[in-house]
Amino acid sequence: MELSQEISNFIEEIKTRDHLILFYDTEERKRSVLFPYLKDGLLNNKGVIYICSDETPEQIREGLKTYVAIQPEEFTDKIKISTCEEWYIRDAGAEPLRVINKWKKAYQYFDERGLGLRVMGETSCFFRNNLVRELMRYEYALHRILNVPMDAICSYNLRTIVDTGYTDVIMPLIRAHGKALFLAHGGSIIIEPEHVEDTDIEKLLEIDIN
Repeated sequence: MELSQEISNFIEEIKTRDHLILFYDTEERKRSVLFPYLKDGLLNNKGVIYICSDETPEQIREGLKTYVAIQPEEFTDKIKISTCEEWYIRDAGAEPLRVINKWKKAYQYFDERGLGLRVMGETSCFFRNNLVRELMRYEYALHRILNVPMDAICSYNLRTIVDTGYTDVIMPLIRAHGKALFLAHGGSIIIEPEHVEDTDIEKLLEIDIN
């Protein structure tokens, strides 16, 4: 798969402790960022964790083979794929401190093996399980610069956000991260939290976010 220069630059510029956010409207667009991001992590001596929500772990593994020619079975010790519900939710809740402690343990696991840590986290399960408040607490607890020495892209399905009526969380989510990438039918844009206005997002997505 040939990447656009914009996405290639976005991935190449990611540094340890970067806490980034991706908004997408199709699986194709999501994969165009997350799969190359995963591959880049492997090539740069990092373990990777993929938390999926819109697709199953099996679909992610098959997609990696097609999109970026990665055979997950060849990287058993470096790639861990889990579902959103398995990783984030326990007893019908999502306690931010518990999840952050899981990231710390994951970092320690890979660090002991001489690897860094790269994370991809899809988030639709929070919307499906009516845990958006817990999601916001979690995102802000992580901070725009991560306390754990890893890098992460938090991924948000715009169709899920719109269908569940939570478009009002888009701006707060952007401000909880260091940088945002939008890939949608209205175009693509990379924005810094301090440089974005509500009208910019509305124009890009062609939705009413009021």
